[in-house]
Amino acid sequence: MRFLFAGLVILMLATPVVGHELSVYTVIVNSEGAYPADVPNGSLKEGDAAWFWMKDSSENATLVVELERDGATLRSPTLQYECELDENGTVIDENCKNRFDYTFNQYNSAGLWNITFMKYLNGTLVETINGSVIIEADIHGNETIVEEESSSKSSFTNREYIAAGVAAISFIAMAAIAMNIKRNNSPKEE
Repeated sequence: MRFLFAGLVILMLATPVVGHELSVYTVIVNSEGAYPADVPNGSLKEGDAAWFWMKDSSENATLVVELERDGATLRSPTLQYECELDENGTVIDENCKNRFDYTFNQYNSAGLWNITFMKYLNGTLVETINGSVIIEADIHGNETIVEEESSSKSSFTNREYIAAGVAAISFIAMAAIAMNIKRNNSPKEE
């Protein structure tokens, strides 16, 4: 019985968990444009981040980055080339930003994202640069993430059957161990 319990413990601990190391992709926007405006396919997966840097040193130039997917949009704050610092190197105006960071959701951000870089000069829109990125699904091992439509019927997925099976086996093993302990601790007849 102890071997069965030890085997179950080892089996549970030995189950592999596979993921990818999260990464950051940098896009730089300067006076000549956005580099790269189109992030190469395969560069980003769910959970990864993109940093958009404002490096256009033109006088009074600002930048707004807009991300769009399936009709939903997100805009960065207004980015500036540089922010005024105090003598300790601390940004004086905490609203001043020269980088916009966006982390793509770990679970539902796969697909095509459109990126729009809007450059302003003295508050007037002077240039719009369009780009895109395809965020790949973060697939662990052989499992595939599938979005299912909700229905009124209760249906089990393969994962739920496996989980139920492991729970049933664990329950039976715990009951067997408990009965074995009870039998070993009961007074023996002579």
